[in-house]
Amino acid sequence: MGLVSNPLSRPALRLKLVLLATCLFPVALLCSAPDYGKVTIFKVADGVYLFTTSPYGDVGFGGNSVAILTDEGVVMFDTSGTPASGQAILSQVRKLTDKPVLYVINSHWHWDHWGGNQVFKAAFPNLQFLSHARNREQMINVAVPWNAPGLEKDLPDYIAQQKQELVAAEAKHAPDADLARRRELLAADEDFLQQKRSVNYTFPNATFTESATLYLGGCEIRVLHARAITPGDTYLYLPKEKMLITGDILVNPVPFAVGGSYPQEWIHTLQELNALDADIIIPGHGDAERDKTYLQQNLKLFQHVLADVKDSRAKGLTLEQTKTALINHAVDYAADLALPERMLPEFKSYFLEVFVNRAYHELEAPLGDSPTS
Repeated sequence: MGLVSNPLSRPALRLKLVLLATCLFPVALLCSAPDYGKVTIFKVADGVYLFTTSPYGDVGFGGNSVAILTDEGVVMFDTSGTPASGQAILSQVRKLTDKPVLYVINSHWHWDHWGGNQVFKAAFPNLQFLSHARNREQMINVAVPWNAPGLEKDLPDYIAQQKQELVAAEAKHAPDADLARRRELLAADEDFLQQKRSVNYTFPNATFTESATLYLGGCEIRVLHARAITPGDTYLYLPKEKMLITGDILVNPVPFAVGGSYPQEWIHTLQELNALDADIIIPGHGDAERDKTYLQQNLKLFQHVLADVKDSRAKGLTLEQTKTALINHAVDYAADLALPERMLPEFKSYFLEVFVNRAYHELEAPLGDSPTS
């Protein structure tokens, strides 16, 4: 069930989650070599800073990290994808304040969001890593074994392939610029593998079940739970600042459904977020939003796709027939997000194929906690 029915092979799906990018859609085209894995800081509001991480070569993305500065100390939301990214983020935080980091809140188990945890623990041994109880379980019992094949075989094999292609390009006397690009990309991918292998998995040491609220230096931070992309999704709402920090419940520009997802509950979560008094929304990937437009576009898209899945099942179509029919109308669904045609491959692979698959199965029976249930 679940992702096993996706047209892509099981190893390819695992690699997509492990790396959050595939060689089918080279993310290296998005940035120049010096920018691989570069952390950039943005001031979102007084005392709130967003850290984005550019792609790691063509093999991985780093999730957003957010620092909330208070008079008593700092609350971090996620720590990006690697220890090096975590260190770069921490270095920037130290420039912003001399207060200690008191909490690191982990949004969900996908490893591009907590690869820097160990850096913060080393710097602040007494800090609390907080998340939903189910997320802690998933980080321990799902993330580590799920990602192991990528570290042991998938990524090393891909890097070996790159090396062979570089040797072939050198033998053919390819242009110097092309050879330089290949070498820089190979170095970035090798560094990413080394970084991932150096991760000392650092799990939450404090959990909640329904919700939690932190009161620090006059700042109220509500720590909330959803079951949208994973069973333990953790997100933040700051009522005074009218700010939502969503993790991958929202990802810009393409929703990410790989590695789980619960379509009906995801829709319910977006409805709940839409009902909150929020002027600023920080997604799990992408820039901060200054209104609810993108949130509402996601809600419209999800409801659109789910309604069509229900209609297909009511007409007696099988899962494969439903997927074929809906994917053939990907342009119409992408229009709900105003996506350009060039992004259709990512839209289909990261969202539509998986969402349709999960939605169909969810209508048959409740989905379990496993990302492939």
